[in-house]
Amino acid sequence: MLFMAVFTYEPNDRDRVIERRMKNPRSPKGVEIKGEWFDVSGHRVFCLFEAEDAAHMAASFYDWTDLGVAELIPVVNTELAIKLLKRTSRK
Repeated sequence: MLFMAVFTYEPNDRDRVIERRMKNPRSPKGVEIKGEWFDVSGHRVFCLFEAEDAAHMAASFYDWTDLGVAELIPVVNTELAIKLLKRTSRK
């Protein structure tokens, strides 16, 4: 199951966010980081994760709640989404 996480933090916590991320380069058990991007114009981090389930995904952000807020969004690739949406669209 794929999740896009948007992690938002306060500007004054930037160095703490970077330091913590450098200390924790590996994904937690049950979660694999597929891609990760820092928003250099703002105070956000975007991460694409693959997780065994939503519980593993949510648990992976528990240690970050003191530094910001994570929005976890389940996603699928566009090709699959179009196939699923076509099946459920009205004719």
